[in-house]
Amino acid sequence: MTMTPTLKPVRNQTDILPAWRGTPVGELLALHNLGTGAGQYAHPQILIATCPEQQTGLRIPAGFALGVNGAAANLKRDPFKVSWAIGIGQVSAIAIVGHTGCGMVGLRERREEFVARMVAVAGWARAAAEQHFDHWGDLSAIEDPAVFAASEAARLRARYPKIPVAALLYDAAEQMLLQIEA
Repeated sequence: MTMTPTLKPVRNQTDILPAWRGTPVGELLALHNLGTGAGQYAHPQILIATCPEQQTGLRIPAGFALGVNGAAANLKRDPFKVSWAIGIGQVSAIAIVGHTGCGMVGLRERREEFVARMVAVAGWARAAAEQHFDHWGDLSAIEDPAVFAASEAARLRARYPKIPVAALLYDAAEQMLLQIEA
């Protein structure tokens, strides 16, 4: 049974969860949601994972973050990018940013739509399109963006125990980041 996570908005500094205060995660929340002024950055502070379909950019200053995109902000197939961001890029925190309206939700139910479009638009053979979806679709599909972000953050916390890893949800309607408590 999957627990529904609690979403916590940030409308003022005191809304930032204690775990994130004084960290790059807290700074990200303040920069994006509260419009606080940016500091000077000798190197990126945080790795931000987002979904490539996330339409609105986060309000962050140049030099503050490194970014990586993956379906539903999934970093499972990009372990070296995360390690590089820490080991060479010098980030000291990670934010997994899911978003409302994610196209990876309900993906399995859209198999025929995907296959038909790959055949008609991309020129693929039907069998190749079906095999492609069956392989990659299961690796990319999620049930809920907040639940997935929370599980991905937990996985990365276990892998990088000294790095703070936040699960966040971008609310497209409000254009705000929400903190996810699992």
